[in-house]
Amino acid sequence: MMRYLTPFLMAICLVALLPADAWGQHGCIGIKGGLNVSTLSVNDPADPDLAFDSQTGLVLGGFIQCGTQGWFGLQGEVVYSQNGAKVRGGGSSIDIDYIRVPVLLVGRLASLDGPVHPILYAGAQVAFETSCNVNQEGGQSMSVGCDSEELDDPLDTNNVEFGLVFGGGVDVQFGGLKGQADARYNLGLSNLNGGPNASQVSVKNRGWSITVGLGKLF
Repeated sequence: MMRYLTPFLMAICLVALLPADAWGQHGCIGIKGGLNVSTLSVNDPADPDLAFDSQTGLVLGGFIQCGTQGWFGLQGEVVYSQNGAKVRGGGSSIDIDYIRVPVLLVGRLASLDGPVHPILYAGAQVAFETSCNVNQEGGQSMSVGCDSEELDDPLDTNNVEFGLVFGGGVDVQFGGLKGQADARYNLGLSNLNGGPNASQVSVKNRGWSITVGLGKLF
């Protein structure tokens, strides 16, 4: 677990080492929302043909950004994220919902004099599973918990996930407000499989998030 905490510590240390005039003394707090396009990356030697297609879910939450007037800043978020995937050719899907807490280093790419700033993100996140369901479509549609005994092969998932985040977007400041629009890639590092075969079968989250946000400068 400690190796997954390293990106968090690196992000915090990088910002702490920057001179104060590089990332400014101002901040912003606000809300954001958008869409997830997520899937699962599976490595199962016993079933090499098992594959998943992406599915769409919602992202809703809030953010706080420190350093809105400089070249660099630090942004923390708490968001509710609907993830999962569709079994390719199987008529079923898996829904896994999380509370995600990313910590992101923000770099601005244009002059700070204007109101519009292209930005890049990089950082790490921890996610806490809130629910996991398997949905079966077709003649006998059903939706049950991933660990339900009704399933032929119940899924035992880990409740905590660590991952990396990369992306870019744009900040627009107007008056005492700031708008955000971004697209980011979520790379899960943790094996979601918490069952007895976890050492042989790896399941990891993958996906894009597209969000917009509005915040109050302070």
